[in-house]
Amino acid sequence: MILLFDCFGTIMDFKAVDFDKGLRFLWEKSFSEKCSFEELQEYNLELFHHVEDLHAKGLEMAFVKEELPLYARKFGTKSLYMTPFEEADFIQLTTDLDNFETLPEQLEKLYSRGISMYVLSNSIYSSQGLKELLDRYGIGKFFKNVWASSDFGKVKPSKDFFMMGISNAIKENPDETLDDVVYVGDTYEADIVGATNAGVRSIWINTKEAEDVQGIATAVISSHTQFLSAVERL
Repeated sequence: MILLFDCFGTIMDFKAVDFDKGLRFLWEKSFSEKCSFEELQEYNLELFHHVEDLHAKGLEMAFVKEELPLYARKFGTKSLYMTPFEEADFIQLTTDLDNFETLPEQLEKLYSRGISMYVLSNSIYSSQGLKELLDRYGIGKFFKNVWASSDFGKVKPSKDFFMMGISNAIKENPDETLDDVVYVGDTYEADIVGATNAGVRSIWINTKEAEDVQGIATAVISSHTQFLSAVERL
């Protein structure tokens, strides 16, 4: 079996976002002599709407490689860059995150059984930044690789994005086939519909108890505590 996971809301408890904390950090570090904080906020809102438009077209914009240079160009500062370590710092600064209770223990059991696990997730942050973040919460060691939409340029439910991760995972596990791949996610359209269109089974972590309107999820659970038993039933 090969397990591919969404990140935020699936393996990381994504509670709240306050992007202004990150903006204030950027402003104090690089922009305070070039613009007011309110001007930086206004431009961030423009970029936010631009990213929304890209997502509607199935595309992604990378925060470090594409957005930060736009801020620098707009306000006439030197080129900005973040290492994966700094990117993880920024994610933690702007996002209230934690491990889901019992999930690390369940991942440990699957890992000890030799099940290959990967992360394939929509994110404006890089794969390296996400990997650093997962390491900080003690669960990065369970995943052979992390793929982020920011590096690929397309967002789930893009079949191309799914197939990139699936094909690479199967190459690394030549005894497995498409029938052995299971995608785990919490968002119906992006995760479950996307996985189905890519030809793989899915586990829907449906904490809001919404309806599987297309009847396509292989397994549906209402709590992360049910995850391991769902995998064992497949």
